[in-house]
Amino acid sequence: MKKISLFYREGASDKVYHASLEPKGNGWVVNFAYGRRGSTLTSGTKTSLPVSLDKAEKIYDKLVAAKMAKGYTPYEGGTPYSATDKAGQVSGILPQLLTGVQL
Repeated sequence: MKKISLFYREGASDKVYHASLEPKGNGWVVNFAYGRRGSTLTSGTKTSLPVSLDKAEKIYDKLVAAKMAKGYTPYEGGTPYSATDKAGQVSGILPQLLTGVQL
């Protein structure tokens, strides 16, 4: 069984998204719940009928990847990473190998 809680916070938006892979009957289902943190969550399922474990894991992994691509993080703070204005700036410090390289 897999489960994850993802969080998103930006401006006035403070959301939570829970996903879980659970056994049901002879197969597996992928369930989810989402909404504003601290309020009643809307729940649903990505698999209306139980499916094989391999198929359920693919659905679960795709769902989690899609949410993380939208900025959700597994950290309670929920603040997505954003680059700074110094990204790509050369610091002047160059890495050095600990051993010599023979050419």
